[in-house]
Amino acid sequence: MATYEVEHSIRPPAPTDARRRRPSLTSFFAALSAIDTSSVQNQHAVPTPGDASAPFRMLADAFEVMQRDGDGGGGERTGEGQHAELMQMLIQSLLSEAEHPPREVEGVSEEWLADLERIPKKKLKPADTCPICNNPFLEDQYPLVVRLPCHRSHLFDLECIAPWLRLHTTCPLDRVEMVKKKDVPKEKEVPKEKELEEEVWDDMYA
Repeated sequence: MATYEVEHSIRPPAPTDARRRRPSLTSFFAALSAIDTSSVQNQHAVPTPGDASAPFRMLADAFEVMQRDGDGGGGERTGEGQHAELMQMLIQSLLSEAEHPPREVEGVSEEWLADLERIPKKKLKPADTCPICNNPFLEDQYPLVVRLPCHRSHLFDLECIAPWLRLHTTCPLDRVEMVKKKDVPKEKEVPKEKELEEEVWDDMYA
């Protein structure tokens, strides 16, 4: 039996809850893995400048897609001008780093990302959007939203913020350093008795 729309030649309305897909970052993470000297298999590797620049360039390309999709045709989004400005700044930063790549990756670890605070869906508001993809969090049926430790209002889709943080230890919104440098461990105090023994030994074989 024909539907009402078919009988009256009415085109069905386009779905309004279609969430724009992010570009695939599989190649980015593969390139990052190849130069990540923090991993056991790469700890003695010395990445070439070409290898080191690849993840920065790939992420810049992905952000360009997000900028175009986030500011363009999928309907009005709040703060589109601010989104374009932020994305342009991040893209320029990544391209500059691709031209002059660091000797080693300076981003956060996967363990650090896993420990980020997750925001429950019930605490998200309809107006809350990801600063990077510019999608409202609640457009996703199962949003995975994290809060950065620098400010309570700095919420991101984990899929969007993870690539940036794997290359940088700063928040993309305010550039606050989020990972404190480890304190240089103090040398163990040598017992005085041990010091005396070593002095006697040195005197004997001086």
